[in-house]
Amino acid sequence: MDFLSKWLNIIRKCNIDNTYKMAWAKALTEIALETDFDKIDNQQIEITLDTIARKVVKYYWEQTIYFDLKQGSNPLKPPKILSVTKSLISKYQHKANSTHPIKYLKSNVENICETEYEITIKQVIAALKQDVSYRFISLGGKIVEGIYEYEKGDNSLCMTLDNLRVLKDNYGISFEAINYRWSQILENFNQTPRICKKVRIIDIEEIRRTPLSKFIKYLDYENPEHSCFICGKNIEGETPSLDHVIAWSYLYSDDIWNLVFAHRSCNSSKSNIIPNEQVVNKLEKRNLRLLEALIENGVNNKETSELQFAIEHNLVKKFWISCQG
Repeated sequence: MDFLSKWLNIIRKCNIDNTYKMAWAKALTEIALETDFDKIDNQQIEITLDTIARKVVKYYWEQTIYFDLKQGSNPLKPPKILSVTKSLISKYQHKANSTHPIKYLKSNVENICETEYEITIKQVIAALKQDVSYRFISLGGKIVEGIYEYEKGDNSLCMTLDNLRVLKDNYGISFEAINYRWSQILENFNQTPRICKKVRIIDIEEIRRTPLSKFIKYLDYENPEHSCFICGKNIEGETPSLDHVIAWSYLYSDDIWNLVFAHRSCNSSKSNIIPNEQVVNKLEKRNLRLLEALIENGVNNKETSELQFAIEHNLVKKFWISCQG
């Protein structure tokens, strides 16, 4: 049985006491998707539990702050990771003076609650070390060989470059299997509708669109000729359309770092497909030029600071990866 078959078999057949293993699998898939294989010479890749923990907190943050989903079979004793994530959310909301739900990647929780966040990460690492790291690769009391190497109690695991590459090449299959299994598990713990949508953090009815015209003057600084981001030709004889490179239906927000000029026809034909990595890389380069243009023209406001934050925190790539899964 090859790696991918073993991987999917673990996801399908793992126990359902809680959702830890799904969060673990999702984090490893995300790490594979982030890996730049052209810059790696080693055949064994070390992945720290710290790296995994920071992604796991993101998943539980969003399922909790929006929907307060139960993640374990015992309502009187919720999973440790869920409890510490809830505590972090509470502390964040107190410091931010707002209980309005906010996506993890936009929260800036790492800086607003720096000490509390790092304490949470340590607690999550301890839970992963005790309950997930070595148990994930165990089915029916037997270790599934060839997934990764891990010594009980270690702070990192090792995956082969080939296995990581398989995960990256098949990330869509992996994310789909994880989300489906995660939804199945949650249905056992929660009497709530739309579990599948809530695993993907989707609740269309409660989110309203806002006009995008305020962004035009800022995009003009970098693209005064109104070149279409999609086809590359200048937009003539029509008002440029403002396109969300990563579709609005995935982010449910309007951000200058995700908006570009496009022909209306190009925008409508693109629909809501997830862009490929080449398009995402193109957007990242555009954002660097846009930030430089705004600074050169003395624009120092909310849009500039949000763009700079997005660049410094790699939000384009992070949100692109998140909408894959």
